[in-house]
Amino acid sequence: MKQTALDDLVAKVKAITESPQRELFVKIVESFYEHVEPEYFSQEDLADIQEGQEDIKQGKYLSLEEYRQGKRL
Repeated sequence: MKQTALDDLVAKVKAITESPQRELFVKIVESFYEHVEPEYFSQEDLADIQEGQEDIKQGKYLSLEEYRQGKRL
């Protein structure tokens, strides 16, 4: 079975938690975790996303190169 990036990360975390650096690692993870805020989209965000998807379906978009050339919709 192919090991995924998540499997690799979990294996590394397990190795660290069994090492002498365990306490420091736990403190670092806890510090990061305290600052994690759940992302959410407001109803307005979702409507804007849907509108953008519809614009793309209708061909209303610019390539990055066109945008860099100063073209606008």
